[in-house]
Amino acid sequence: MPVSHIRPAGRSPVSVADHDLRAGVLLVDNRDIVHLGLRVLLARQEWVTRVLSARRGADAVLLAERHQPRVAVVDLFVGSEYGVNICRAIRECSPDTRVLLTSSSTVLTQHAARTAGATGFIAKDTAATEMLAAIRAVAHSNPRFVWRPEVARGPLSRRQQQILNLMAEGATNPRIADMLGLSLDTVKHHTTLIYKRLQVPNRAAAVHLAQRLGLLSPTPPPELQQPLQRAA
Repeated sequence: MPVSHIRPAGRSPVSVADHDLRAGVLLVDNRDIVHLGLRVLLARQEWVTRVLSARRGADAVLLAERHQPRVAVVDLFVGSEYGVNICRAIRECSPDTRVLLTSSSTVLTQHAARTAGATGFIAKDTAATEMLAAIRAVAHSNPRFVWRPEVARGPLSRRQQQILNLMAEGATNPRIADMLGLSLDTVKHHTTLIYKRLQVPNRAAAVHLAQRLGLLSPTPPPELQQPLQRAA
């Protein structure tokens, strides 16, 4: 299992606020480009003492238990595994490790992140300086909850949220079309977009993941719903 000790020349100077900060960072992602990119950024930070890499949940848990890193940066989707589950497992075996969840395509709610034991969430496609600032904020001895999802492309549209809620209630596509006054083709189009945004293959997986990420909201009775234009 690879453990990277990165101490190259040319590191960024330590600020006064970071003077006493020393932290190991665990990266949990199944994409090599993410490991390479973040390792280069973190290697230049004087306060980073060690960078660990894991591409599976089981490896992440073993590394966290063995090395007790201060921060674990965990993607919401690590291959076929859910990052919220990996977060919980890391926190169970290494309670002092703070988890920063991240994603380039999907955002979860603050409640779901906190329930999983995370110390924050940040969009992966944010600026490098913002990513480093978020990791550093989580590493501090008195961390604040980091919430920077603005750049993520994942939030569902209002129409897609309606359809996802109805899917969770067991409504079929024809029933959803009838309830929302849409054509069946439009409903099918939106369900396809939902699958892509959540990175899931089908309806059952979409509902299951939405429940875990806290994306579902109660559907008001039809008479209380605000009308939407038919072309959504």
